[in-house]
Amino acid sequence: MRSRDASSLRIVDLWTFKSLKSNKRYIVEVEGFEGDFLGLKFYWKGVEKSKNRYSLLTNDYEPRTIIRSCIEVMLRYYHENKLVSFGFVAAPDLDEDIKGKNIEKGSGSRRYKFYQRMMINLFGPETFHQVSDTTKTVYLMINMEQLRSGAVSVKRIERALNQTYNGEFVIDS
Repeated sequence: MRSRDASSLRIVDLWTFKSLKSNKRYIVEVEGFEGDFLGLKFYWKGVEKSKNRYSLLTNDYEPRTIIRSCIEVMLRYYHENKLVSFGFVAAPDLDEDIKGKNIEKGSGSRRYKFYQRMMINLFGPETFHQVSDTTKTVYLMINMEQLRSGAVSVKRIERALNQTYNGEFVIDS
């Protein structure tokens, strides 16, 4: 399903998949930005009305399966457009999820660290230049062909993120 945000001209594609283990349905939102850049977000459909929908844990202990399904969505876009780049923000852990766990603030959420490990293991440096802002838990996979040609740059993506989200992202190249 596709929708348009009239205020920003962004296109959002919605994908769904169902976990075979928990039988829960998940929603993947893919936001299209200029320059063949796609941002991915996902959440369990059961919490779609919650303002914390990206942070809530299902406690089903199947993150690898869920992230792998999101990666399959990414691969669909990549096979259609070999110049596409991807990005995501790992939602922060909620206070009740980190209580009693020795997690250092500002070092990236557990989600972020998990996502980062999966992306590094699944996508090599030949295809995507992977950069991040661990404080804001932003992770970018910039298409190497686009980067080499000068069609995109880390600084331009950083500026676009800051303009779109009124943030102060500093991407480590």
